[in-house]
Amino acid sequence: MKILLITQNFYPEIGSGANRLKNLYRYLSINNEVEVLTTHPSYPNQKMYDEDKYWNNAQMNESSDIMRLKMRTDKQSKSMAMRLLYYFELAYKVRVYVKKYQHLYDVVYVTTPNIFIPWAAFFQKKNKQVKRILEVRDLWPDSVKDIDKMNIDLFYPVLKFMEKMLYKKSDKIVINNEGFRSYISNILPKKPQLYLPNAFTEEEVAFEVAPDNFRVIYTGNIGFAQSYEKLQEMAHQLEKEKIHFKIIGYGVNAHLFQSYIEYNDFKYVTFEEEKTREECLIDIRSSNVQLSILKESDVFLTVLPGKVIDGIASGVPVVTNLGGYTSTLINSNLVGYAKENATTSELVQAIRQIKNDKAHENLLRTNARNLLESDFLWERNIKKLENFLEN
Repeated sequence: MKILLITQNFYPEIGSGANRLKNLYRYLSINNEVEVLTTHPSYPNQKMYDEDKYWNNAQMNESSDIMRLKMRTDKQSKSMAMRLLYYFELAYKVRVYVKKYQHLYDVVYVTTPNIFIPWAAFFQKKNKQVKRILEVRDLWPDSVKDIDKMNIDLFYPVLKFMEKMLYKKSDKIVINNEGFRSYISNILPKKPQLYLPNAFTEEEVAFEVAPDNFRVIYTGNIGFAQSYEKLQEMAHQLEKEKIHFKIIGYGVNAHLFQSYIEYNDFKYVTFEEEKTREECLIDIRSSNVQLSILKESDVFLTVLPGKVIDGIASGVPVVTNLGGYTSTLINSNLVGYAKENATTSELVQAIRQIKNDKAHENLLRTNARNLLESDFLWERNIKKLENFLEN
């Protein structure tokens, strides 16, 4: 098959979305011709990619299959109007490319949560020989509606209609969270769906012995979807418990949180700025608990964040306030603690239980390794995707 992957975020950007699409490209390219249509790296900021450490894959650096659109507008602008202009420009350029070249491909594979890109790729005349695959990594527009700083109430009915039309225009849908299946099936019962979670490559898999100096770690975005206030509460409670808590963060609230830690002169809570994925995995493996917190809303609490899988696949117990499929995954496989809308006290109590019971921690770590082998390896899961695309 000849496949076109369209994504806003891609290697060498940090974050689970870019890492996911990088691995889709790598593993689909083994048996297929794959090209990528993307942008120049800019998440969470463009300047950081001046450092060579992020460009750590020589083969991808030299690949002629990765096409990067040159943008005039700045995605990282603080002006919402300028950001919208960026999305419109990107959508226009994607639309032009797909309209002109879609006949060259067997599959056009487009990923959310940037909803403008799939609209541009799918809301036009289709070449009948091309399969349109939509990857849903976020339930949009509901996820935007639940962000405090975004008010889309006026346009919400129209956006919901366009969401339904997007699912309808897709030939098949890939989901990264099993919890999305019933939501999409309620809209389009007969639409084929494949659950393809974020995963680890075999070369990324490594385990460490649980450190004696007990530590909780939080890695990743500190943005609108994350519960900034609960993260503050966790910092205070873990400081009070004299439990080491390390945050490796980026995003709109990251520097605010860093200042908050410095202002309170915490002794057990530390903050470090963004790192490469490889650097983050080293820190996760040398921790005792991976913490994942999202804002308490029906949409956010049912997602499956990349940091949850990073913890499981590193053999580290996960503690989270998430519900839905993520809660079932963690609790039924005994790889940590998950409770929807868990209070700070409940999360700290779960961490304390792991800290005070070494046998319990070792059981959680062993179960996490087993779950990695069965569910979260790209080398296995990519075969499911290839079958899904071909049949």
